Amino acid sequence: MGRRRPNGFRLRGLVALAAASALVATGCGGGGGAADDGGPTTLAVGTLPIANAAGMYLGMQEGFFAEEGLEIEPTVLQGGNEIVTGLVSGDYDVGFVGYISAGVAAGRNVPVCVVTASDATGTTAEDDWQVMVAGPGNTIDSPQDLAGNAIGINALGGVAEVLITAALDREGVPPGSVEFIEVPFPEVPAAIAADRIVAGYTAEPFVTTVLDQGGEVVFAPQSTLAPEYPNGAYAASRQFVEGDPELVERFTRAMNRSLEHARDNPDAVRQIIPTYTQIPAEIAERMRLPVFTSELDRAAIDEQMSFMQQYGIVDTAPTADELICG
Repeated sequence: MGRRRPNGFRLRGLVALAAASALVATGCGGGGGAADDGGPTTLAVGTLPIANAAGMYLGMQEGFFAEEGLEIEPTVLQGGNEIVTGLVSGDYDVGFVGYISAGVAAGRNVPVCVVTASDATGTTAEDDWQVMVAGPGNTIDSPQDLAGNAIGINALGGVAEVLITAALDREGVPPGSVEFIEVPFPEVPAAIAADRIVAGYTAEPFVTTVLDQGGEVVFAPQSTLAPEYPNGAYAASRQFVEGDPELVERFTRAMNRSLEHARDNPDAVRQIIPTYTQIPAEIAERMRLPVFTSELDRAAIDEQMSFMQQYGIVDTAPTADELICG
C-alpha cells in the first residue's frame, strides 16, 4: 500500500534543495555557453518522461532551437525536486517543473525562477488530462462524496495535494476531510481495482487505462479552478539567467515557437510522444493531450502561490512577478 499522508503537509527534498542552493553561492552554475568551434550552444535540460514534454521534442525535431543556435541535450528524470536540485547545482541549465515545485523552492530561498511556460490543464472534466478517476460502479456523484474517503495522489505535499485541496475547498469540501495516500500515477488503476482507494488522481496515459476498464472521471481539480489552468513550466537558476540573459532569450523564443507549434499540431504531438516515453502509439492516438501554451498566466500563477501559503506549504510564497525570471 502507498504511504499515507501524516497530519500537516510534508515537503520532500528540501534538504537536498538547500544543499544545492549552497553550491550556487560557491560559484557552480549552468553549463550552457557557446561552443569553442563556433558551433551551436548546448543546453542541458532536465525533463520528465511525460506527454507534457512533447513541445520541446517537437521544437527539436522542427529545428526551432537550431535556428537560435541551440542544441538541446535532454536528461530524463523522475520528479521536480530532482530537477530543481540539478538546476541550482549546475547539472542542468534549464528544467521542466511545475509552477508549485518552482514556487516551493523559491519560497525556501532556493534561487530558481521560471523562464517560460509549457502547458496547462484542459477546460472541463471531459477533456482534462490530469484528473481524479474511479472504477466502474463507484458512488461518487459530486466532490462532496469524496469527503471521508482515501484518495490516491502521486506525491504527498506536492502539486497534486495543494491543487486538489484548493479545488475541493472551493467546492465546499473542507481541507483535511479527505485522506491522501501516496499512489504513483501508473499504480492508480490497480489501486482502484483493489479498493485501496475510492478514487485516484492520475494523468495520461493512465486516465485512458481506467476509462478502458470501465471507470470514469469523477473530479477535475485544476480545470475546476479555471479552464486551461497553468501546470508546467521551464525554469532555471537565477545565476544561469543573470550570467547569460541573451542565451535565455534565445531559448525562450525557440521554446515558445515549439509550444505554439505543439498546440496547433496535435497529430504531431501524438506521433512524437512514443519516441521519448513508454506510451504505446495506440494509446498516444487516443489519450487526452496537455494544452500547450506559451502564455505565462500571472494571475493564475499568483493564485497557485497563494494556495501554498494558505495550506501551509511555505511561510511566505513568492508572487508571480518574483517567480518569473526578469
